[in-house]
Amino acid sequence: MQDKTRGLKLIPRSEHPMTSTLRQMEIVRGKILYYLKLIYPQSATLPLLQGELDIFGYQVPIEDLEFHVAYLAEKGLVNLENMRGPQARRFITLVKITAKGIDYFDGRLPADEGIYLEPEQ
Repeated sequence: MQDKTRGLKLIPRSEHPMTSTLRQMEIVRGKILYYLKLIYPQSATLPLLQGELDIFGYQVPIEDLEFHVAYLAEKGLVNLENMRGPQARRFITLVKITAKGIDYFDGRLPADEGIYLEPEQ
């Protein structure tokens, strides 16, 4: 599809949708918090998070994962830090759960409709 006013090729949403339903996206965000709490106070790279989500049974494209961690960062539940990678011009994003994120995961903050935490068994 061509945007005639700017000459840009637009990708219709149906050709590049988020790969999940709303509930699946909420669950993935909860799983991200779960994993980050497990490794606290360490940080995780996006590829590491992606691999852990795959182990949990959620195959999440890196673009979708970037969306989810940005969402959680805007909520104040995680911090994002760009570090210089092994190659001088490449940066690696590190994701770390915040104290607020731990409090949220532990149920000490009000529920958020955008994040689903599985009930403890």
